Amino acid sequence: MEQNQLFRRTRLRLASWYAVVMGCILGLSGLGVYHVVSITYQETIDDGLESVALALQKSIEPVLRSPNNFRQVAQQLSLKICHQEINCFSEDKVNYRQISEAVSSVNYYLRLVDNQGQAQALAGLPLKRLAILGQNQRWQTLKETSGVRYRQISLPLNARNQIRGYLQLGRSLGDLDRHLIALKLTLLLGYPMAMIMIAWSSWWLAGKAMQPVYHSYQQMEQFTGDAAHEFRTPIAAMASTIEAALKLYPEQEIPKFLATLKRQNNRLAQLTRDLLFLTRIEQHQSDGKLQPCCLNDLISDLVEELAFIAVETKVKLLAIMAREEPLYVKGNEEQLYRLVCNLIVNAIQATPSAGEVRIILNQFESSALIKVQDTGIGIAIEQQERIFDRFYRVDRDRSRQTGGSGLGLAIAQAIAHAHKGNIHVQSQLGRGSTFTVRLPLLLLNNQRSI
Repeated sequence: MEQNQLFRRTRLRLASWYAVVMGCILGLSGLGVYHVVSITYQETIDDGLESVALALQKSIEPVLRSPNNFRQVAQQLSLKICHQEINCFSEDKVNYRQISEAVSSVNYYLRLVDNQGQAQALAGLPLKRLAILGQNQRWQTLKETSGVRYRQISLPLNARNQIRGYLQLGRSLGDLDRHLIALKLTLLLGYPMAMIMIAWSSWWLAGKAMQPVYHSYQQMEQFTGDAAHEFRTPIAAMASTIEAALKLYPEQEIPKFLATLKRQNNRLAQLTRDLLFLTRIEQHQSDGKLQPCCLNDLISDLVEELAFIAVETKVKLLAIMAREEPLYVKGNEEQLYRLVCNLIVNAIQATPSAGEVRIILNQFESSALIKVQDTGIGIAIEQQERIFDRFYRVDRDRSRQTGGSGLGLAIAQAIAHAHKGNIHVQSQLGRGSTFTVRLPLLLLNNQRSI
């Protein structure tokens, strides 16, 4: 299957699409995992902050019911003034140890803010100019001047049915950011490795999926070759019979039906030969050994041989050798002759009277380029991808008139592939077409690649 370019390209295309789809799914899944982990971690932090803040609110609000003002209560709590843990209140009012453990200097900070937005007490993490914004907003995400993010909850402190201030409890998000960065790096580094595995798996699965199709294609090729081979005997017998019947009549009195039979039998014989030749080419059953072939001589002979067709159709036929030195390729000269011949004949047939067909031979790097240009009717873009298919004809009416079977370009492409080359077309409707054949050059001892 790897030797067949059609199936290799199809397998590559199928594997590429599978890898792209799986890559998109994997990428979206990674984004989803990252989002879910981030949201889950955030909700866990919020739940912990809220539970601690509610416990502190229940512990501090009884102290605020005393006649002392808010600053005096803050001084009593010693959250800002006392730099060491000192039990500033009695056990029946507030459990300071509970506050000290809750606002551990590892993760949390506690801030008491009055109604004017002024901080009156502080404990826990040492903050660097962490602004007080919207203390009446329950949840906030703040950013310190050093770049550290904090998640903060603000709860009102009520005393005698009045809001005396706000309790703000915050937690550093440094650990969350570190975990998310680690997760992001893991996903980013794991994605290329996963894509490599997906690409390999896609190629392997595409090969497995195409095995039945390729076997069917091989059977079809074998059937075509066998059928074409078997048709040769009855076609030859028919030709002999028709020739024998024609000898019974003078040349000027040959019945039309016998002339039609002869013409159609010749056409059927040519079709059979083309099918058999195409099957042998695709199955790499080459006739004869590969040898150096001079493309300059080949093109010159073809132009000389096909000149009468060009004259009959009033088409100007030119051969242009862009390089002075001869260009050689390694291949089967008969097959290469047929390749270029098919292209030139098609170009002449597609070109109206007073038109022009050019055959240009040139070199590009280590390849020989054969261009067949015409000023004919051109080929539509949607048809250019199908013109190399078997039995496909752009203009069916013209093909019937010229006796074309739709195998000429298929044979040309098969010969190019058999010689490790390729063929492609560029065309515009009403402006003509250019068929380009690219073949690997054979560098002789007295030649150098430019």
